[in-house]
Amino acid sequence: MAVESGKTSSRKYLTDVALKALKPGQTATDSLPGRGSGSILFTCRDSGAVEAYYRRRDGGGQKIKLGVFKKTPKSPGLSLTELREQAVRLAKIAAEHGDIKAYQARCAAEEEALQAERQRQLHEQQRLAEIEASKGTLSELFRDYIEDRRRNGVSAQQIDEFERVLRNDLEGEKVVSVADDGQVQKLNVMAMKAKDVRPDHVHLLLKPIWARGAQRQTRKVRSFLVAAFNFGLKAEHDIERSSNKSYGLPINPANSVTVRDTSTPGERALTDKELKQFWQTITQVGAAVGPIMARVFHFSFATAGQRPLQFIREPWSSYNLQGKYLKIVDSKGRGSKKRPHFVPLSARALQVLEQVRAIQPQGAVYPWSIDGQTPIHPSSLSHAVSEWFATEHAKLDGKPIAKFTPRDIRRTCTQFMQRNGIKDFDSDALQSHGQTGVVAKHYRNNPEAKLPDMRLTMDAFDSALSCLLDSSEVDEHQAKQLDLFEVG
Repeated sequence: MAVESGKTSSRKYLTDVALKALKPGQTATDSLPGRGSGSILFTCRDSGAVEAYYRRRDGGGQKIKLGVFKKTPKSPGLSLTELREQAVRLAKIAAEHGDIKAYQARCAAEEEALQAERQRQLHEQQRLAEIEASKGTLSELFRDYIEDRRRNGVSAQQIDEFERVLRNDLEGEKVVSVADDGQVQKLNVMAMKAKDVRPDHVHLLLKPIWARGAQRQTRKVRSFLVAAFNFGLKAEHDIERSSNKSYGLPINPANSVTVRDTSTPGERALTDKELKQFWQTITQVGAAVGPIMARVFHFSFATAGQRPLQFIREPWSSYNLQGKYLKIVDSKGRGSKKRPHFVPLSARALQVLEQVRAIQPQGAVYPWSIDGQTPIHPSSLSHAVSEWFATEHAKLDGKPIAKFTPRDIRRTCTQFMQRNGIKDFDSDALQSHGQTGVVAKHYRNNPEAKLPDMRLTMDAFDSALSCLLDSSEVDEHQAKQLDLFEVG
């Protein structure tokens, strides 16, 4: 085929050979099948490259580049067949949509919008994944609760109890669960997201504890879980929290789980004779119950049944010997605010403290301490009572005294005050039983202001205690030993 420079070839259908033969500046046209479908315009550039354009003359004329003709198998570009396929596709677009460039612009805009939406969805998925990853597990919630309690000044013993429950009762072996299809599966409830924990999961945690016969421990663990979930519900955005975990709890799942209370209220209280016998002989047990430990019991009785767990942890600085009172930080109860409790000290209580001071080394920080630097452990109180029961002192009229525990001392003092005409309200105030009501909360909320009234109550109690302890109705040997016990 002859093609002149700057002239278009007269052939309607081209071949690869004809295109390869084009010289710079020459053009050739390849018509598409179908009337009005347009054609492909080939133009040979000065570089020898043959560029292909789809051309359509109607509708104002359109010319769109298809690509470069591929002259050899290894050269870049499109074959004649591929260029024709591209042109046919554009011809269809022109027939359906008219302006090809406008259509392509719309498609490009739609594709860009689609990509943007995909990117947005991807970002949203990542955000949700990060939120999900930040959601704490039940184990992390419980640990966060422990740290909150520690930050709010809960006693070291209570923190130890929380950690012991977490370690021994909650984070032990995986809990066995039975699926709906009857297949047994292992489920680690503590590793679940706290927000996904349901009442049946809490039930799975508590069931093994109940099954081993530890009913009281089951109730305790359940109450700890209730407190931990309540903490998670309200402390999500607490600025003082050190944890960056969130929980997204919808409810407190532990509230729905019930644990039957199989315990019975404590009823053991020492009779007057038993109280007197214990007071006079606890200092005579010997090395098994040291002089400091013996006087813990004396001080508890002398202060109308104050909780040893509370006054043991107080340093000497809490004992105002000149003002004749002891300041106790009452932190009994989970979730309740710490409240100071001022205990008036009778002459008997002050005498016990003087005896303790004489026993201790110089520079002692704590009164109820062997070395003066570390308070005695509360568990040693029960051991001391057991040692006393192992002696002949634990008998009255030749008969063994019924067993009691250090916890029963407080009840003993309460009932002792009842028998000696002290009003319940005054007795409760002296023993730091919480006073409720609007007036107590908003007006009578200065604990130190109660001291004058409580001194009167303590005087009445001490007077009754003196009548009991100082009466002559006691064995002569016991009377001599009462005041002649050699300190230390």
